Amino acid sequence: MSLEVRVGGSKRRVELRREGNRYLGRVGERQVEAEVVERGPASLLIRLGDRTFDITCDTRGSRHFLDFGTQQVAIEILDPLRGGEASLDGEASGKADVRAAMPGKVVSVKAKVGDTVSRGQGLLVLEAMKMENEVPAPRAGTITAIEVAAGQTVETGALLATVE
Repeated sequence: MSLEVRVGGSKRRVELRREGNRYLGRVGERQVEAEVVERGPASLLIRLGDRTFDITCDTRGSRHFLDFGTQQVAIEILDPLRGGEASLDGEASGKADVRAAMPGKVVSVKAKVGDTVSRGQGLLVLEAMKMENEVPAPRAGTITAIEVAAGQTVETGALLATVE
């Protein structure tokens, strides 16, 4: 697989080949070898060297929003048939579901339906693996749904909130 992606404002060439559940290749100038385990329809466990990432994915068209639990990254696959210049310059638009990156307990909910939030603003705090992780808004917008309450236990991929 060879494709060009945009991460933030930077374009990168990704060249990967699959061998079982491992991917080998290059991302930009960096040589990578990753083990990828699919944990659900939108959940991956990725091992890169000695680091492990529990990631949930939300895909809208050519845009992929990867939630690492404490950080979200937007990746756009540039389609050469469309000229490859679709942009992530502005904020994403449309509905963005916020899902649990791992099982845990909701410690607190910091936003409520109708609140206007900025990208990266904390929506709630989820305790997992004895650590409290603030779950950020994936984009600027208005909270249209909060699906959890403080004290509630959630599983990986559970819908926590929706921002539009």
